Amino acid sequence: MACNNQDSTISETEKQDLPSENNRSDMNSYISLFEIPAKDIFRAVSFYQAILDINIEVVEMPGMEIGVFPYEGQVVTGVIMKEEDSRPSADGPTIYLNGGDNLQTILDKVEKNGGKITVPKTSHADGNGFFALFLDTEGNQLGLDSPN
Repeated sequence: MACNNQDSTISETEKQDLPSENNRSDMNSYISLFEIPAKDIFRAVSFYQAILDINIEVVEMPGMEIGVFPYEGQVVTGVIMKEEDSRPSADGPTIYLNGGDNLQTILDKVEKNGGKITVPKTSHADGNGFFALFLDTEGNQLGLDSPN
């Protein structure tokens, strides 16, 4: 429970830190960037290029290699990140990639390219679209989402 003895007024400084209604309406995604950890950057890049039918640029920097998803016209930027401490995992938050009009097209490529389907194409509980889950070549669990 909240403390009843505290002053419930918000200072002008604190108000400036709160999102305004205008700022909220400008946000067209609550996610701005995602990183997919990898132990083998080229294996991971090959996997995602094959299943998503996209080109991923690999950038090498001191201590890391990054595979950059195409970002032009995208709201959210995505990268595959290989660092010394990269720890791919099936635990933790799940990123759902856009499965296009029908995620089955992408899902059909997952196992052919070294991934593993953990949940096949399944209707959302509300009947509004479909999802599926898979493990990538690095052991990360990701999802796909589509309307059909």
